[in-house]
Amino acid sequence: MAAASIISPNADDKPNVETVFRIGKFLAFRVASQDFAMNIRFVRAILPVHQMVPAETAGELPICGFAAVIGRDFPVIDLGAKLGIERGSAGREPFIIVVETAEKLVGFIAERVSEILDLRPRDFRNGAVKTKGRPRLVLEPSQIMTEKDWSALR
Repeated sequence: MAAASIISPNADDKPNVETVFRIGKFLAFRVASQDFAMNIRFVRAILPVHQMVPAETAGELPICGFAAVIGRDFPVIDLGAKLGIERGSAGREPFIIVVETAEKLVGFIAERVSEILDLRPRDFRNGAVKTKGRPRLVLEPSQIMTEKDWSALR
C-alpha cells in the first residue's frame, strides 16, 4: 500500500490531503467538468437529483439542498464550489452521490457517474488514477466535509 498526497485543483487555498491508496473498487464520476474517483467503500447510495429538496443557505458552505436515504437526512453540497473548481455543465442526468464521512452522511452532485474501476497499485500516480482514458483525481471523504464544515452547518 503506497501513500501519496492529493493536491486539490486550487492548491493555493486548500491543504493537501494525505491519502492512503488501497487497491480495490473505485467509483468514477465527474464534478464541474473534472474527473474523479472515490473508493467505493465510502459510497452509501447514488440518487437521482430530483430527490433533493433545494435550500437557500447563507454561509461559507455551498449547500444545494437536503435529501434522505434510509430515513437519514443529509446535506447535499456543491462540491465544485467547495473544491474551488469552476462550474461545468449540469450534465444530462446529474446524480447525488451519498458518502459517509465521520459517521455522517453527505451528498454531492455529480454531472455524471461513469463506471466502477477495479484498481491496482500501479494505477495510482501523483494523487490520481490512470487507467484507460483520462486521469482521475482521487477524492477522499475528508475533502467533502471537514469537522469545521459540520460545525458551520449546525
